[in-house]
Amino acid sequence: MSDEKEKRDPNLEESQEGDTPTKAVTRRQFLIGAGAGIVAGAVGTAVVGSNMTPAAPAPPTAQPGAGQPTPAAGAPGAQPASNLPASQRHVTLNIDNKDYDLVIDVRTSLWEVMTYELGLSASNLGCDRAQCGACTVVIDGRAVNSCAILAARLGRGQKVLTVDGISKGQTIEQLHPIAKAFHLEGGLQCGLCTRGFIMATYALLSRNKTPSEDDIREALGGNICRCSEYPKIYESVFRAADEMRKSA
Repeated sequence: MSDEKEKRDPNLEESQEGDTPTKAVTRRQFLIGAGAGIVAGAVGTAVVGSNMTPAAPAPPTAQPGAGQPTPAAGAPGAQPASNLPASQRHVTLNIDNKDYDLVIDVRTSLWEVMTYELGLSASNLGCDRAQCGACTVVIDGRAVNSCAILAARLGRGQKVLTVDGISKGQTIEQLHPIAKAFHLEGGLQCGLCTRGFIMATYALLSRNKTPSEDDIREALGGNICRCSEYPKIYESVFRAADEMRKSA
């Protein structure tokens, strides 16, 4: 009851003239408060002069697809297609002209994804510190250490090329001229570094068809041969360059 304006409550009954009005609970109020009115089949909402306001019914829980339109992708209120944690990302890697759709950890290197996620064996791991070049691949024409580049950064249309992607097969006739030259000139010993040298040479000869020895030393400067087969490696590069010029 408001302090500013008082209204006479019909439920207030005076026991004696001049006495202070007292609250009398009528039988109707009792039945409504106890829920007897619902049991008896009363229809509608009874508005009763009571000090208690009936609690509002809880809003119905919206069920997915229950007649509600689904927001279009990109529209306000639309849900993202995936809800990946911050440590993961969906990428499409193009390796040797083949697309691979993957969900990968953002801290994973390209070499780890190729080896552990895709089962590819086209790149050897040497130092795992981008210092030996054994894991070299070519990305958009550049020689890159696959152990040092994050795979999550390559899902933007870059093309990754490995030693398996430049040859047509495993026989001598199917090998790329560079791989064939390394085989014929013996530009290898243990073979751990060979794939990296072949891919660094591929990047060099793609932009320079007639390299000098200084050009070769510069291009292969990031690759280390623990067996010290450098003279034969350089001869392999010269032979490959000659073969590629002839076939051009």
